Amino acid sequence: MTRALVASLYIALVVLACGPARAGQAPGAKEAAAASKEAEPPAAPLQQSAATSPTPAIPQPEVLLVLIRTTLIALNQAVYTGNFTVLRDLGSPAFQAANSAAQLGVIFADLRNRNIDLFPAAVVSPKLSEAPKITQEQMLRLVGYFPTTPLQIQFQILFQPVNGQWRLFGMAVNTAVPPATTAQETPPAPNAPKAKPSSAAKQAN
Repeated sequence: MTRALVASLYIALVVLACGPARAGQAPGAKEAAAASKEAEPPAAPLQQSAATSPTPAIPQPEVLLVLIRTTLIALNQAVYTGNFTVLRDLGSPAFQAANSAAQLGVIFADLRNRNIDLFPAAVVSPKLSEAPKITQEQMLRLVGYFPTTPLQIQFQILFQPVNGQWRLFGMAVNTAVPPATTAQETPPAPNAPKAKPSSAAKQAN
């Protein structure tokens, strides 16, 4: 990428809303997230199939690294160009049904307006603050941060298994002062429907 890093924001970083800055965060640091909203429940045969599906295994560490990096790099490209089509295409069918490219642009407008450059996600190794977990909904949940300064990127990402591949289902991210300066905050959990496909996204203040 040819885009220069924003001064004093050497950080790398969806899908819910842009919230107000929290206590202990650097000025202008806000949460950014995007998430799926519940829709009509699937037909009974689909529910039964999901209930009997085997629990997927947690991927190897190198696969987890690829999942995190490709997702955040896609978000960085989307924020930089204003085109969220690729980010949407990386998502699961439920994610795509819930979020149009235009809606994702609105959800992530705060990152774009603040000129947040997420490029360090491509070169800095993320740290997981919680062990990778398979949720009751059989989603892969990853929680961690990029140890960049003066602000960190903190993230929670949900991936859904689709045809043997992990696809983006939900993500929450915020920037925060490193814990050496203040207590590290955990970003809000993605809003994930339980055994229901999604059809709309919303933005909350």
